[in-house]
Amino acid sequence: MKALSLHYIGLILVIVSILISGCSGSSEDTDSGVNSDTIVVDKNVNITEKHDIITTALNERENKMYSPSEDTTYLYWLNNFPLIIENTSKCNIFALNTLFKAGYKTPKENALSRDLFNDLLFQDFMPIVPITSLGDIITGDLVVWKTHVIIFESLVYVKEKPYALGIWAGTSQKDNGKNIINNVNYSKYPLKGEFKVRRPQKNIQ
Repeated sequence: MKALSLHYIGLILVIVSILISGCSGSSEDTDSGVNSDTIVVDKNVNITEKHDIITTALNERENKMYSPSEDTTYLYWLNNFPLIIENTSKCNIFALNTLFKAGYKTPKENALSRDLFNDLLFQDFMPIVPITSLGDIITGDLVVWKTHVIIFESLVYVKEKPYALGIWAGTSQKDNGKNIINNVNYSKYPLKGEFKVRRPQKNIQ
């Protein structure tokens, strides 16, 4: 009975930590990397040099604090506020830290994935943009689900199915020192289900 109680306590702690971080990893996050022969780039999408958000994100993934084994994650956009969360993904924190570091506007509070998904929040500086086709998503946009957020780089197709080539924290795969570093994945993510697109605005000083 005691062992069963400890099991339930552990399960509750995992659920609470996910709610605090506002993220959940994808069960379909099974990509091996960005250099796959099966990827076809949508020729209707204007792909330019990497956006400053992408460059910042690729550098930011070197920070060990995004690894689930690290218990303290610092929220750059809230004066480096230390948030203690263990054994969970940190996609919302990674995305907002990246935006802040790249010089883009960020919330004045901790924003979970479900907050970023909410149409009523943050519209004045990180608007949700109407998407009539997947080609409307541009480099540096945030693609947001209720429990996950990724930084979009470009649209790719695998066997005629659309994916976002992008960067996010909270992969189900192990670090490989290449496209997955400190639990931050630079790869393709399936564009399906209900998602919204936010367009970060540059912070003009």
